Amino acid sequence: MSGHIHEEEQIHDHSHEDGHEHSHVHHNHSHTHDPEEIRKIVNQLSRAAGHLNSVKKMVENGTDCADVLIQLAAVKGELNTIGKALLKEHIGHCIVEAVAEGDTESVEKMNRAIDRFMK
Repeated sequence: MSGHIHEEEQIHDHSHEDGHEHSHVHHNHSHTHDPEEIRKIVNQLSRAAGHLNSVKKMVENGTDCADVLIQLAAVKGELNTIGKALLKEHIGHCIVEAVAEGDTESVEKMNRAIDRFMK
């Protein structure tokens, strides 16, 4: 089974401190994902969404707040587990390819995403 391929091209307009403005195009590398791992992650996301929907119903039905908080903690744990799986998959495939291609922008983008996820 072949991997899922992404190709992106982004145009960035910005100005520098010295006042000159310009646009340039960033070409992100093509990268592949392990389709089996992506399928597992999608399934985990579906389960977590179902769990969160159940928690919503608990609140709507007036369930004790302590019980709701326990279930919310479980959903947060599920999301953290999914995030780690996605991170490992991405590093193992896409970031390895980006490094091999000298694509430092993709590595920097991933670092920013990790910072936001780990807050």
